[in-house]
Amino acid sequence: MTRIKICGITTLRDALVCIEAGVHALGFNFSSESPRAVSPDKAHEIIRKLPPFVTAIGVFVEQSPDEVCQISQHTGLHAAQLHSERYGATETLAVITQIPVIKVFRTGPDFSVTEVLEYKRQTGVHHFLFDAYRPGQAGGTGERIKIETAKAIFSSTSATGPSILAGGLKPDNIEEAIRTLRPYAVDTASGVELAPGQKDPARIQAFTAAVRRADTMA
Repeated sequence: MTRIKICGITTLRDALVCIEAGVHALGFNFSSESPRAVSPDKAHEIIRKLPPFVTAIGVFVEQSPDEVCQISQHTGLHAAQLHSERYGATETLAVITQIPVIKVFRTGPDFSVTEVLEYKRQTGVHHFLFDAYRPGQAGGTGERIKIETAKAIFSSTSATGPSILAGGLKPDNIEEAIRTLRPYAVDTASGVELAPGQKDPARIQAFTAAVRRADTMA
């Protein structure tokens, strides 16, 4: 079963719409530069009202390891998603003592699966999210990973561990992506929105239904 994460949650309403549709994890973006940014206090108010068995994941870009740990503890996050190149092995090790880590790799021109394996060796992290690359943006670009790169990544998951596919995923392309790549999980934000930070219930329903269809065709 492909797990589903919807990122960029800014309201309790949107969180509950996602859960009702069968979403497994919700992403809360703490980057001040994101149009989907949410404050730690607001995230805390949403997360404490979530039902059991829903995973809350914090998205971090510019925060220090200490800030990541403080925000995670204050809000009740279950995992920290580290998006920036600033989170190297040393910084990650400072975070992972407090909360599980998902490390994000943006698949730019110089990307290689080798760097994922080296990062895993240095840190012990074994959950990775792969996103499309656009200069100057840490994520949420709405662009897809090049198919050749995606195939190379997801054919290596026995070595890298459970991997999450992100980047430009929408209701009309998610079935093909799952059937082609068979990721452990998929992650979308702009693909199910009316506007940045404002989710569309119809698109969320369509997205989750498409994931289920792809799973039944395995």
